[in-house]
Amino acid sequence: MQKNKLSRRDFLRTSTMAGVGLMLVACAPAAPGAAPAAAGGEAAAPSADVVTIRFMSRAGAENNVNAQRVLDEDFTAQNANIKVSVEAAPDGWEQKLLAQMVAGEAVDIFEAWGNIFFNWTERDLLQDVQAQVDRDLTDEVINDYNTFQWEGLVMRGKRVGMPKYINVMTVTFNKDIFDKYGVEYPPEDGNWTHDDYATMAQQLTEGARKEGNDAFWGGWKPAWSWDRFWNTVYMFDGKIVDEKYGSKCLMDSEEAQAGFQWMYDRIWKDNTFAQPAQIENTWGDNALAPFFVGFIEDGTYPIGRDKNLGEVMKYDIRHVPTGPSGKRSVLGTTDAWSITKQTKQPEEAWKVLSFLSGPVYQDKQIVAQEGIIPVLKSRIASFIDTVREVRPSLADVRLETISELLEWGYAEDGFWFNKQQAAFDLISPALEKVFTVGDVGPEYLAEIAQQVNESQA
Repeated sequence: MQKNKLSRRDFLRTSTMAGVGLMLVACAPAAPGAAPAAAGGEAAAPSADVVTIRFMSRAGAENNVNAQRVLDEDFTAQNANIKVSVEAAPDGWEQKLLAQMVAGEAVDIFEAWGNIFFNWTERDLLQDVQAQVDRDLTDEVINDYNTFQWEGLVMRGKRVGMPKYINVMTVTFNKDIFDKYGVEYPPEDGNWTHDDYATMAQQLTEGARKEGNDAFWGGWKPAWSWDRFWNTVYMFDGKIVDEKYGSKCLMDSEEAQAGFQWMYDRIWKDNTFAQPAQIENTWGDNALAPFFVGFIEDGTYPIGRDKNLGEVMKYDIRHVPTGPSGKRSVLGTTDAWSITKQTKQPEEAWKVLSFLSGPVYQDKQIVAQEGIIPVLKSRIASFIDTVREVRPSLADVRLETISELLEWGYAEDGFWFNKQQAAFDLISPALEKVFTVGDVGPEYLAEIAQQVNESQA
């Protein structure tokens, strides 16, 4: 989908050839949690009591059709007493689902991400599935998930769900623009720094200015976004909070301020990174495709991005640069499926949940239908092959950056305060004031740190 507003959910949902999933069926092992087939390879015998599990999906209409087909053919065929009903998430689904959970009328399974899970865990609205994990999943199965997601889905001591897909931040750049202005591409091996990053943005911006183009900027990074600002602070050896579920805000530390200052200077001082208003408040691909900027630091959705960019430019992806500390850090999202606590069929819902995160659904829906990164380490290599079969133009895009990023282990979950909502209510508008409006500098975030500390007391 395409939106012209600031949201990390832009360009998330993509669809492709429905038939590609058939290539993956023969070699896909059984998903964890699925009941074994009866003797002779036949599906389990139907039960007189069939339970319906309601599954609210945000994947979009076309993708939901395939999701229902996969669940019918590959899950219910082996679990004859469980029927899964895929329901499209309505507009304003967060508020509606929250009200339904409070009223005890919600779906059994839904999909969301970290902030939502954390807030709803604090309200005791989500099923803790750790007992089922301990009972049903082997160490081999668990070790196939990425640590940042697996550990990130434990909140306040509760396992709030099972991973859906992976989104990680990379640098996507317009090769045509780099060639036009004679700017060297970011290195494939990731051996570059934030000084190199700033120089690259400056060279691109100056190249445009020399030819009289005042509506182009070197780069774009959503420093005002709750999910996207902290990784730069981390790379400058700073922190936002002293520990997980901590109560001390560290945005006033010298290291954190250095990271904030680097972003502020690029956006507001030398303006080689675009200010939001300069590019009509567009996000990600919508900043790159109209040639507003030469590169973006954003999420990674191979097929969706190729549809957006592949016909208008030559582009590629790279690792983010290291900070002065030598660290490299990006957001690795905790997008996942969760079971509402009010479900009347927790065991049946768990079987569905574990299937969704298992190899069959990951192969046939997440990769072959939605074209996004699967959650299983064992599926990354075949994922790259599959999306290149779907879109041969991706052969020229360095998708190996994704597998390296996961192997190098620098994707990580975001930060958590003891009173997360109280911290969010103070920090989020402060980020907007510094990086979107620009009427104050990073020192304002140091002042806000004291207010955050007070809110945690």
